[in-house]
Amino acid sequence: MPQPLTVTLEGRTALVTGGGTGIGKACAGALARLGAEVTIAGPDAAVLERAADELSSDGAVRFVQADVTDEDQVAAAVDAAAGGGRLDIALANAGTGFPGSLLHLSKDHWMVPLGVNVLGTAFTIKHAAKKMLSGGGSIITVSSGASSRLTKFMMTYSVTKAAVDELTRAAAQELGPFGIRVNCIRPGWIETEALAAAATESNRAHALGQTPLGRLGEVEDITRAVIYLASDQSEWVTGQLLNVCGGFNLIPPSMDLEGSARALFPEEMERDFGSLPGRPG
Repeated sequence: MPQPLTVTLEGRTALVTGGGTGIGKACAGALARLGAEVTIAGPDAAVLERAADELSSDGAVRFVQADVTDEDQVAAAVDAAAGGGRLDIALANAGTGFPGSLLHLSKDHWMVPLGVNVLGTAFTIKHAAKKMLSGGGSIITVSSGASSRLTKFMMTYSVTKAAVDELTRAAAQELGPFGIRVNCIRPGWIETEALAAAATESNRAHALGQTPLGRLGEVEDITRAVIYLASDQSEWVTGQLLNVCGGFNLIPPSMDLEGSARALFPEEMERDFGSLPGRPG
């Protein structure tokens, strides 16, 4: 008979970049609760120390200060996470963007997201993979729904996250022969403090209105995907871009024929979808 599905990360080491806040912090805690020895990395030592202290009840969580745009610092963070041995899991979560029109963005504006999102992810994959060559491992990148569904006046973010998508696929192809899996999570609207501070209520309402599952995301939605990709449950999965977005990344419909459907099936539509157009009763 099939054995029950269990997930454990006991005895494994993990690195989480951008691990001091938001999604990265939540994922670090989830990995630690399943038994992994987790190292969080980021540019602000005070933020990391506070996060590691808050996560101490989840398990073994250490921190190392590292700017992912500096390859030497990334290599040092990987070494710290490996603890003199091998690294099993790497979550390349660090990311940023810079809003503005193409007409107004300067080189300096572009270089921040290019450095963090593209080079930082590439450096993390590179040095994590070197610690996985002998026994395989799981590398997880974090892109965004914005890589395929554009965010207006946030070109730096959409373009660099699209690059993360292709970086993931290319790395998966190169590293597969070593037993290294590389997959990408593309979050939708996740209710983090940073996003809540940057977004307007109209943006939230727009995202909610176009999310078929009827709610905005929570960090736990992402942690469950990370656990799947980090664990043996996904041992035959690589090069994949997993949208965790409540359906927000579905291509918007070309038109809405709800009125016609209601004319043809008035009682059934009223029963199943309610009287408000497009919303269940």
